[in-house]
Amino acid sequence: MRSRTVPRADPSSDDGADGGDSDGVRTEGGTTDESAPRLVPALERATFHAEAPVRRIVRSNRLNPLPYAGTISVFLLIVVVVTGVYITLFFGFGYEASHRSVEKMTDHPIQSVVRTVHRYASAALVLTTLVHAWRMFVAGRFRGPRRWRWTSGVSALVVVWLAGVTGYWLVWDERAQALNEATTAVGGGLDSIGTFFVRDVYGAGAGSGWATLFVIWAVHIALTLVIAFAIWRHVRRTKLRWLPPRHWMLIMLGALVVASIAFPADLLERAEAGQVIGDLPLDPFVLFLLPPILGGWAWVTVLVMLVAIAAALVVPHLLTSSTPVVRIDDDACTGCELCVTDCPFDALVMRERSDADDEAGTQARRPIAVVDADRCVGCGICVGACSFGAMALPGFTAPEQIEPAGKHVVIACSRHLNASPTSLRDDPALTVVEVPCAGMVHANAVGALVQAGATEVQVVGCAPGDCAYGYGNRALAERLSGDRAPHVSKRWAGTAETDFVAPGGLAGAVAAPNAHPDADAEQLVQGRRLIGAVAVVATSVVAVALATRAPYGGHADESGVRVIVDHVPGRVLEGQTDPSGRSGDTVDVVVTAGGTEVARDAVQIRSGAAVGVVDVDLDPGDVEIAVSLVQSDGDTVLFDGLATLAAGRRLVVQAIDVPPPPGVDAGRKVFTDQALGGCDVCHSLEPDVQRVGPSLSGVADRAGDRVPGLNAEQYLRQSVLDPDAYVVDGFRAGQMLPIYGERLSDDQIDSLIDYLQTLGTEAGQGNTDAGEQDSEASP
Repeated sequence: MRSRTVPRADPSSDDGADGGDSDGVRTEGGTTDESAPRLVPALERATFHAEAPVRRIVRSNRLNPLPYAGTISVFLLIVVVVTGVYITLFFGFGYEASHRSVEKMTDHPIQSVVRTVHRYASAALVLTTLVHAWRMFVAGRFRGPRRWRWTSGVSALVVVWLAGVTGYWLVWDERAQALNEATTAVGGGLDSIGTFFVRDVYGAGAGSGWATLFVIWAVHIALTLVIAFAIWRHVRRTKLRWLPPRHWMLIMLGALVVASIAFPADLLERAEAGQVIGDLPLDPFVLFLLPPILGGWAWVTVLVMLVAIAAALVVPHLLTSSTPVVRIDDDACTGCELCVTDCPFDALVMRERSDADDEAGTQARRPIAVVDADRCVGCGICVGACSFGAMALPGFTAPEQIEPAGKHVVIACSRHLNASPTSLRDDPALTVVEVPCAGMVHANAVGALVQAGATEVQVVGCAPGDCAYGYGNRALAERLSGDRAPHVSKRWAGTAETDFVAPGGLAGAVAAPNAHPDADAEQLVQGRRLIGAVAVVATSVVAVALATRAPYGGHADESGVRVIVDHVPGRVLEGQTDPSGRSGDTVDVVVTAGGTEVARDAVQIRSGAAVGVVDVDLDPGDVEIAVSLVQSDGDTVLFDGLATLAAGRRLVVQAIDVPPPPGVDAGRKVFTDQALGGCDVCHSLEPDVQRVGPSLSGVADRAGDRVPGLNAEQYLRQSVLDPDAYVVDGFRAGQMLPIYGERLSDDQIDSLIDYLQTLGTEAGQGNTDAGEQDSEASP
């Protein structure tokens, strides 16, 4: 025998090809593969017992929805996408506009149902994906080449969760406010996040929020596309189905619509900086991190979450045992292609022979099967499709090669044997044979066993839709019924007893053979059993709907003061007449209540500006409150008076600089652009750093005192248009050419003057929200 591949790992060498008892075969008193992790079978046994109530209710393996959790997840994603597109048609962008548009949807009967279906389908998507992931894990469906499919599945689950978070953010209600608070609790110390929330969310200059909500929406859409890509990666290059049987889709969609009519999605009050996060409903499928983060465990929560995700990605790789790779005998292969057709993971292809058939003077044979070792999962389904003995799976013996004389032969897949009691294998009247999948059993193996003296032959495979390899159970059933090649011989048709049950049901199947003979997942069961299936799905959807309203006990009985700071030391604050502080100052926020100092917090300096939010918790009631900024030049009082603090509300005090004139940004461009003014070539932006001309640091402070009769604006304009009219001591005339009156337009000159007037030493040297140092534009 010549092998076309080099197996990744072959712990059993050739034992599986000669009919001897190998590690993968259980006969009377046979052994178990001790190299496989024991944790996974134990978890599957526990899962089997946990799922028992569902199986009892539906009373049919075909109507158990749990094996279809993965394909139901894909269907739910389609529902989420379709309803999301519909919702977008009526959605407005902006802090008020978004909330108002959702409010209108809530009042519209059709839009309300569609929006609710969108929410419940999103939550159910998280749940079904978790169920699918768990069942894949306990079934060991992460081994060998499928470990990367597991990785893509876990990644899809994480992205599903993130997409759900951004979806709740878009509504911009109290849940969005809770997300804002949680985000600042985790990342508020980072310059980009802290500055964004102060300037674009909480601050007086945040505007309508159109851009912010549009970006969140774009991220929401992008995450949905990533989910679709991850699912495609998850099942690509396989013959596995994407969608569940039609009846599951109809039942699930109907349950979602009915639940949405009965329990329409709520809408909370609009998010505001002055809110204290109080009692509100939080979706535990998506917003489960909010309670611990808002409870003061921000970084611990993030760390635990990251460890959990890393473990989900890494642990299956550590638990992976060796996976056998099918071996092909080139001389026995006839090129029938049945194995290629039946391989669930497209690990087999047909290729021309490379040996010397032509030299032997014989007609060239058809192409032969070649296995891709990197894609073979060791299911053995191809072995069951081969009628010529050209294939063997190391570690497993073909059932027809055992000695069955006088025994009831039970052929079962590894999952059933791992979940079965050991007493079953000790029964002297039984010969139990393990195969990785029921699809490994050839149609004529039954006849071979009967001819060899077996008193009874029973094949036990997985329940409909629950095969560890996709459709091995269905392939076997179709072969034995004559609906799939290779067909069973007419002589042995109907000889085998077949049972397709959930893992853990092997003992029951042996005790009552042929009680569950159907592996067809598509055929809908009629009657009372269908009622049980509908009841299970409907109950699950209603439970999801009610769970999205899980109460979160916030701080509705508390109040406080929130101070929003965006201040460049040396600039004039809104509501003030004089500059506050000096360039380079530290900035402290001091809050007193009833004459007692209750908080003193330093505000983080970001690119020369003090930017941050300071929250102080206080009891509700009428309180004398004073809020001040403390800098080198003393205290700047922001608020001082009697405040009525209502429960669940904050007194919001803002320390925001007066915005620069509208032409400042354009003037900065004139100052720095070499094609326009290019002033920074000759004038430094730093104090006491002289170039061709004097440093312009602080020019706005001294410009009004340079020339008697000229104010700051007039002097700066004269310096640009007629630079030799006044020459600063220490510099000589003629160094600046009088060309800017012709080179620049009137608007550009005006904007340049506006910019120069922001360049005061006490004004932070013109930081003007761009983190740049100012310069002076006159000699």
